[in-house]
Amino acid sequence: MKILPESLRLRMVVSHVAAISLAIVTVWIALQALDVSGPTVLIAVLIAALVGVLGSIAASLLIVRSIAAPVRNVAEGARRLARGDLNHRVRTSSLRETRELNDAFNQMAVRLRDLVFGLDSERSLLSVVMETMADGVIVLDPDSRIRLINRAAQWLLDADVRSTHGRPLAEIVRDHELLELASTSAETGLIQRAEVELLHQRRFLHAIAAPISTDPSQGVLLTLQDVTSLRQVQNTRREFVSNVSHELRTPLASVRAMVETLDGGAIHDTEVARDFLSRIEADVERMTAMVDELLELSSLESGQMPIHLAPVELCDVAGKVIERFEMRAGSRGVKLLTRIPDDLPYLMADAGKLDQILTNLVENALKFTPEGGHISLSAKTVREGVHIEVADTGIGIPREHLPHIFERFYKVDRSRRDVGTGLGLAITRRLAEAHGGDITVRSIEGEGSVFTFNLSRAS
Repeated sequence: MKILPESLRLRMVVSHVAAISLAIVTVWIALQALDVSGPTVLIAVLIAALVGVLGSIAASLLIVRSIAAPVRNVAEGARRLARGDLNHRVRTSSLRETRELNDAFNQMAVRLRDLVFGLDSERSLLSVVMETMADGVIVLDPDSRIRLINRAAQWLLDADVRSTHGRPLAEIVRDHELLELASTSAETGLIQRAEVELLHQRRFLHAIAAPISTDPSQGVLLTLQDVTSLRQVQNTRREFVSNVSHELRTPLASVRAMVETLDGGAIHDTEVARDFLSRIEADVERMTAMVDELLELSSLESGQMPIHLAPVELCDVAGKVIERFEMRAGSRGVKLLTRIPDDLPYLMADAGKLDQILTNLVENALKFTPEGGHISLSAKTVREGVHIEVADTGIGIPREHLPHIFERFYKVDRSRRDVGTGLGLAITRRLAEAHGGDITVRSIEGEGSVFTFNLSRAS
């Protein structure tokens, strides 16, 4: 093939592919400038075609490489984000389109990190709220399995939080009312409320079961509020009213009967009238004493009764108490003894209230100690202060009554008429507590009882 120089026509076109910043140069020569008479033209065409193919392959490789590298970079960044590396960012590319992709990925990573940190913060806050709540909270899935439970619910249901996750509620709760409450809320999609008594724990719960959303597949939220103390207060109030009514009804009925008898003509019989008036006076004094003790107990329980602590010598207070009961004890054939060491330190106490504590205990012992028995008041120094005991050789207290002996109006033997109002020991315990101590009792039926309490030493 021969090219005629004088007739050479060279044309060149430069094209730009903006997407990949690549320039393509196209060169051609007019066919009229070629000598196409020989067989070499075929070779020239084949060579040109081969060069074109190789150039295309090279260009394609360049294009693929320029696009694939940023894509691999983004893919690696996605994998690192999936592994929890929320601070990873991809490198910025020089190509505009891939640079926009990288920037979008980095913005997504920042947003994802902020969302995850926000969720962690909310989760921590929720955990603190859940763990410090006084009410129990249980989250159930649609199959009534426990997804979440806090410590309050664990304590109320006597369950172990570590072993409750994923377990059916029926394995943790043995009360059918509570199970039915959660089941009904899940089935109806409505809030259910009920007061449930846990018999095995002697506890009352106010339970609320509410669907987590309108979609039943989301499960149920169960909240438990301990209302045991409230129920006990209500029961105590009812028992108090009942006991006061009973204690007042008997003497009032007796007074009314005697007044009616006197009004019917017995008042003209001097001996009968004197006896009835004496009985009426005794009943009135008993009712007055009960009202006074009720007011005193109420004042102690509300913290309104002042306690004036000062150094007190126990021998002086105990001596006055024993002297007060000597005549009555002697008439019953009961001995009163004191065993208080001379070197006993002074007590930090309210002398008047200490006198009342000892008076109540000695009087209570005297009521239940038969002829020939004895009552002793003793004290000794202990590390905590001074240990004081009032012991008797009386009839004792049955074991089943010991836990209730300090309750208001509690009487072991209600058939006895000389057992008082039933408030003395309740007041005694409150007085001991007002001094920062407590009072306990131990007893063997038929052998006697021992009441003990501790008081602080004066500095």
